[in-house]
Amino acid sequence: MGLSLYRKTRSARLRVTTSDGEVAVVQNMEGDKGYRIGFEARRTMDGTPGEFRCTALNLPAEVLGAIDAAQPSRVDDLDKLLAGKQLQSAVLADDGSDALGAGFAVVELEAGYDGTVSRIFKAIGVRIETLPVDGDTTYETTIESNEGADGVLSLVAASFEAGTPTFDVVDYLRRAAGLGEGNLSPATLASIIGQSTISSPYVVSGGQALAHLQSVLQYLPLRWFIDDRDIWFCARDEVPSPAIPPAVPWVDDGPPELLQPIVTRPQRDDAGRVNVTTLLAPYVRPGRLVRLTLDGLALAQQGLSASAAQVARANVPPGRYRVDSVQHRGSTGGGEFLTTMVLRPVVSPDF
Repeated sequence: MGLSLYRKTRSARLRVTTSDGEVAVVQNMEGDKGYRIGFEARRTMDGTPGEFRCTALNLPAEVLGAIDAAQPSRVDDLDKLLAGKQLQSAVLADDGSDALGAGFAVVELEAGYDGTVSRIFKAIGVRIETLPVDGDTTYETTIESNEGADGVLSLVAASFEAGTPTFDVVDYLRRAAGLGEGNLSPATLASIIGQSTISSPYVVSGGQALAHLQSVLQYLPLRWFIDDRDIWFCARDEVPSPAIPPAVPWVDDGPPELLQPIVTRPQRDDAGRVNVTTLLAPYVRPGRLVRLTLDGLALAQQGLSASAAQVARANVPPGRYRVDSVQHRGSTGGGEFLTTMVLRPVVSPDF
């Protein structure tokens, strides 16, 4: 059954686009009707694309054939996979079409309640494997993000003269890495680090674009991260900046999001960061602002969420927090859809 104590049903949809453009969709939108789908996705406020794992039981032969055909016979045999392919020497398409052209599958997982779903994760380049788990009666298909695999699709080759705006270098490398522009613009960088140019000629040839991007950005007084294949920038240590990624909509920092019901005791570490688990909240993303309220922290609903006594013991103050990392997980086969996040307190309170 796919029933939730807080919602009528849990819903999930898995979409796999193969290298020839064929789309295979597996979904369970009504809880006890459809395929059993489990997922775990982790996204962080750093320079990594994140991690994703999805499982599905007893997929039909036509779906298995479609998604298995998207992978080489050995998942790590990239030389075989790329044989005869024309690698790009300039940029990758943000929509992942270059990955499809080189034989990588693109996978998107959506989840929610009562037939309404939102995107949890999108992976370009995945490992897909189907194995028996209960004799010959149950087969489990596992799909995992192949972090960095799409980095082989682009041959980084460019040179920049001394005095080139730092934005031009960063923008080239993010495009070569197949990342969307997020909030990257000349105005964004100027609002954080002022007018910036490179002091000496910069030449890149070969290697992964993400590694070059990290090399360029590591000494600049800013913080950057990748979320949902877009690149985002903000100031370090909560220095005021109009460019910090906001809550919905994606404009300058809007009102902090209120969280879903908290289902476990909040925990606070010595640095003041808070670990909290709520019902599934796809809108919670790295870099966004959320608000912990006293009522929300102490909400006791159906005996499952944190009690006032637990909140008092955890010593978690209400206020504004920024999301450092978020993990979404769940299964249509049982249990709750949950979101676990690490929150960093914002220096300026809004209470």
